[in-house]
Amino acid sequence: MIRLIALYAFGVLFAVGCSMSATGSAQYRNPPPRPLVSDALEPACEVTGVEKSATTSELVSKSPTSDVVAISQMDANGIHQLYVRAGNQDLKCLTCAARPGAPRVDREKMMVSFHPSGQWIVVGVEEDRHEQQWMPKAWQRGLLQSGIWLNIWITTPSGDRWYQLTDFKNACFVGTAFTPDGKKAVWAEIINGNVLVNMFGVWTLYIADFDVTRGGTPSLINKRNITPKGAIWIEPGNFAPDGRHILLSADIGLKDPQGQDQWSLDVTTGELKNLTNSPAVWDEHGVYSPNGRKITFMSSYPYRDQPSAYKTLFLKTEFMLMDSNGGPLQQLTHFNVPGYPESQSGRTIAAVAQFFGDGSQMFGTVMGPDFTKTNWIITFKGRCGE
Repeated sequence: MIRLIALYAFGVLFAVGCSMSATGSAQYRNPPPRPLVSDALEPACEVTGVEKSATTSELVSKSPTSDVVAISQMDANGIHQLYVRAGNQDLKCLTCAARPGAPRVDREKMMVSFHPSGQWIVVGVEEDRHEQQWMPKAWQRGLLQSGIWLNIWITTPSGDRWYQLTDFKNACFVGTAFTPDGKKAVWAEIINGNVLVNMFGVWTLYIADFDVTRGGTPSLINKRNITPKGAIWIEPGNFAPDGRHILLSADIGLKDPQGQDQWSLDVTTGELKNLTNSPAVWDEHGVYSPNGRKITFMSSYPYRDQPSAYKTLFLKTEFMLMDSNGGPLQQLTHFNVPGYPESQSGRTIAAVAQFFGDGSQMFGTVMGPDFTKTNWIITFKGRCGE
């Protein structure tokens, strides 16, 4: 979502070639009950609380094999660096000082995630040089968060070895999603950034094998195009536990890409399934729960009676939950509805959320009208995601 707004604004202004300060509204002692779209929802998935998190990090990714977390967070100079933390220990910065083979200290490090093996951390790193370095740093940072001018790098949890996996050269990418066994990676690249012709540009979805040599050097090999027919804008979510089905945000079959749907793609057979099928609703950032039975995503569905609510410049969304087959649908948050503890004073966009811990909570990032972001914890009655 954030990347689409940034790409569109940037493309209109510069013809690109290649997600509010949450002060909150008055707190109500007795907010209205949280409505459920279906009475068939599991009791464990009932929302019992939505609270602002003290965490200010852009992204937190937990190792699947240990208690180490990887964090993208700004340093004193306003540069996003890669930090790790083991258990309750203090944060350790892996990129705040120069290291042989590592990215430059003054380059932004974003889109942080652990490889399924727990042996690697994947990082989006800013190119050393790109075409719009004259722009104010704050502007650049907003675009970088959208995947512009980033390449895919990988490092060990200790940061002692670094490898650049791609060289996009002033382009953009979104991803990277790995199969649960870590053997394959999926991402999307922009191939035509003329948003005056295609609102969000033209993108290609790729899959490649993740290979590590006997000497320990990782690379992406056997890269191949798996873009579904009819997709112009396409963005990968994550894989289901079966390692075959990946979630996609895509505009397949739509004249207006702002009405993007959530799709499931079988990367083995190419079979596609539209999970939301709502052409006048913005559905994006789908993420499977750890057990693969649930999908969380951002959506303007609660405001479908407002014609402009799914438009880029007027967008407002909430976090939603559905079964992996596309239903039933459950609204998790009410950032744009007065009377709830999480209600905000201005138009708010729920951006991206994911389950963590034992599946009884979700961590979500939210953006307000001034483009600043806050993090939120959604608590369920039971282990909804496990």
